[in-house]
Amino acid sequence: MNAKSSKAANIQEIARRANVSIASVSRALNGKPGISEALRERILDISRDTGYQPSAAARQLISGKAAVVGISLGRRDFELRPYYFLLYQHLTVALHRQGMVPIFFAHDRTATLPEEAGGAILLGEFGDDPRPRLMRQHNLPFVRIGLPGQGFSVFPEEQQGFHDVTQHLIEGGRRRIAYMGDDLQSPHSQHRLSGFRQAMQAAALDERLIDIPSSLDPALTAYRWLMQRLGSDPRACDGIVCENDELARGCLAALDDMGMRVPDEVAVTGFDDLPALAEGLTTVRQDIPRIAEKTVELLAEARLQQSPRHLAMPVELIVRGTS
Repeated sequence: MNAKSSKAANIQEIARRANVSIASVSRALNGKPGISEALRERILDISRDTGYQPSAAARQLISGKAAVVGISLGRRDFELRPYYFLLYQHLTVALHRQGMVPIFFAHDRTATLPEEAGGAILLGEFGDDPRPRLMRQHNLPFVRIGLPGQGFSVFPEEQQGFHDVTQHLIEGGRRRIAYMGDDLQSPHSQHRLSGFRQAMQAAALDERLIDIPSSLDPALTAYRWLMQRLGSDPRACDGIVCENDELARGCLAALDDMGMRVPDEVAVTGFDDLPALAEGLTTVRQDIPRIAEKTVELLAEARLQQSPRHLAMPVELIVRGTS
């Protein structure tokens, strides 16, 4: 019997035991109106007894908020970059495999998360982030995808990644290397910058920091900035280490429009190795599916009140045609 016919047989068995129609079972499992709450509860009880594997919506009905995991973004909600979309997709798959129901919570809904979910995954950390404190106040198990600290956390080895990609440019003969990112004064950016700075200091090279304004379109912002900067001083830099692949794409477009050759005159690198965006780009790869998988594993440990731990996820330098 295949999965589809097995599922149909389970629904028929639930209907037989409850002495109702298959339509009534469907209404109960999918939260639709048309039956009494008493009947809905009886059908859900029978579904548990038969070991029926319901849909995500039905799991939420059967288990209540215990089955719900809130995926929370930081206050800069516009940072729903391709990286976050991809991470969210993989988190959703990993949670579904564990029978959990992922629900996205925008920053302005953070206060409602403990009321609606039985666990949380926090993305997009920022300075003085109040979310971990809120989760602890409500005794809500959670995992941060962020730097080591209190509680459970998962984070790629960004510092090592930025060191390696900067070292790669130095070994390629680059001496006027700039680091491009936004909000470079934040603790998160300092962690990334430290890898860049270590490589530059070891080579006795002066650092150049490009702190661009935060925007909805990082690539366009990088494009505009570089057009202005290199338009007035084409020798300002011979290498650009970008905070992410989107910024790198903006830099490549600007250099192309200015007629500057990549990598002959200016090398450009990214970070994340995102599909499509990183095509042909030297970058640092994060294993996003693995990060999602380990985050969900840690959340299970948090639910069991095990000792908190941090997982540092390795990254990999990917050398392509822009360096």
